[in-house]
Amino acid sequence: MSNPRKKYLSVVYNGVEIWKDLSVYIESFSYEDSVNESDSISISLSDRDLKWSRTWLPEKGDKISPSIILENWNYEGEKMTVMCGAFLVDDFSFSCPPFSCSINGVSAPVDTGFKETQNTKTWEAATVRLIASEIAGKYGLELVYESEDIQVAKTEQDNQPDSDFLKSLCERYGLGMKIYSHRLVIWDLKQYFDKPPVLTIVPEMVSKWSYNSTMQGTYTGVKVSYTNPNNSQTVEIMVGTEERLYKTSQKADNEADARRIGESILRNANRKERTMKLTIPPKMSLYATANVQLSGFGNLDGKYFIERISHSLSDRAYDMQVSLSFISRDSDQKGNAAKTDVSSKEVNNYTVQKGDSLWSLAKLFYGDGTRCREIYEANQQIIEAEAKRRGRANSNNGYWVYPGLTLLIP
Repeated sequence: MSNPRKKYLSVVYNGVEIWKDLSVYIESFSYEDSVNESDSISISLSDRDLKWSRTWLPEKGDKISPSIILENWNYEGEKMTVMCGAFLVDDFSFSCPPFSCSINGVSAPVDTGFKETQNTKTWEAATVRLIASEIAGKYGLELVYESEDIQVAKTEQDNQPDSDFLKSLCERYGLGMKIYSHRLVIWDLKQYFDKPPVLTIVPEMVSKWSYNSTMQGTYTGVKVSYTNPNNSQTVEIMVGTEERLYKTSQKADNEADARRIGESILRNANRKERTMKLTIPPKMSLYATANVQLSGFGNLDGKYFIERISHSLSDRAYDMQVSLSFISRDSDQKGNAAKTDVSSKEVNNYTVQKGDSLWSLAKLFYGDGTRCREIYEANQQIIEAEAKRRGRANSNNGYWVYPGLTLLIP
């Protein structure tokens, strides 16, 4: 007799594992993993015996470290864990009837001054890494910096909390920033867009989806100015084209700085041009800042960036709501090159053409047709789903592959 699927939480509250006591009261749990905002959690509890409103009353600033645990989810003996990170209780509420309690937390340093205390300081001849390192050290955070060292001639923090100042500095140069598990993480969005997809998603894997395309708030170009140190004249450069022009008052240090700022403005604005929201069963390989490939959605197919994942866990179900933004071919998708460019290390995916087989693709990409099994195993779900959609019981281990199918090439 096979063991049933199990889903449950591990919850460490102020350093103590409390799941044994918590499990009889919990009604639902949600975890938001986001690129643009602080991660957050919400725990809904029954308070029928008034323990939470009396003896167990939470306090703002309490520390919570939850993990989602799945057992036997895809096969017998499997155990998967989603470590949500470290959170501080931000607010809590009670209501009746029936008696219930809601506890909400946000990812933040233990020292709440990071988001609340307003500071003023001027940095000269610094770098983004240096500024971030100084702020991280101030709050006992480990800095994880994944970008080139960007020079900053002068920048001023004017009566701002350190979190707001650092976030605006990162946005200026096309960097993302978040707090995760006592770490201050900063990364280059362009470099992350260039990463290969971690998963190919086909319609059969999705229980619900929606798509939106808009021109409102998106732009084709931006003008950024800087002062020429040789003659003190203002120089204005154009990044992109003038059809839909973004106006900015930001001043750059030099031409290279101006171009980086312009590219960052366009990239951030145009992330909302084409977006999708999917509801899928839990996939542990997915997280905010990863890329996925959509295949089988017709003209909506392509490479997308994960902006946000919402985990929703209750007695009845566990689903993930995934918010995506399209990565344009201009900024990424170098992997969709023609067959003549297969020697490039940039190739990450390939669209099947008429007459292709996994053997011919393995020979094309690896010079060895016997490696076709590697391509099949990397794409097994979508290959089998497409074969069934075409009326076949299965793909015969990848023998049947169809034109238009986008495959990841390991």
